[in-house]
Amino acid sequence: MEQIAGPVFGYYLACYTVETGDGHFGYARLYATCPRGVWDDDKPLRKIVAGPFGDETAAMQGILARSERKLARRAALRSDWAMLDSQLSALR
Repeated sequence: MEQIAGPVFGYYLACYTVETGDGHFGYARLYATCPRGVWDDDKPLRKIVAGPFGDETAAMQGILARSERKLARRAALRSDWAMLDSQLSALR
């Protein structure tokens, strides 16, 4: 199964699934611009993997969800509302 998704937080995902003896895995290649296809020759910015899953549909949903979480976290860390505190403090 193959799918181009995006934009997701300003990026595009070229996703595909692979069946192995351990189950189905989802893979995503991250691009700044919309790729021509899943197997675009341009070098991706990053690769993401998720799995194993029971079937290819679950693997595709899993890789899309994981990619979105990673991009959402990246966006949150870059925004002004995400405050990073290097010192631990007690909860009150």
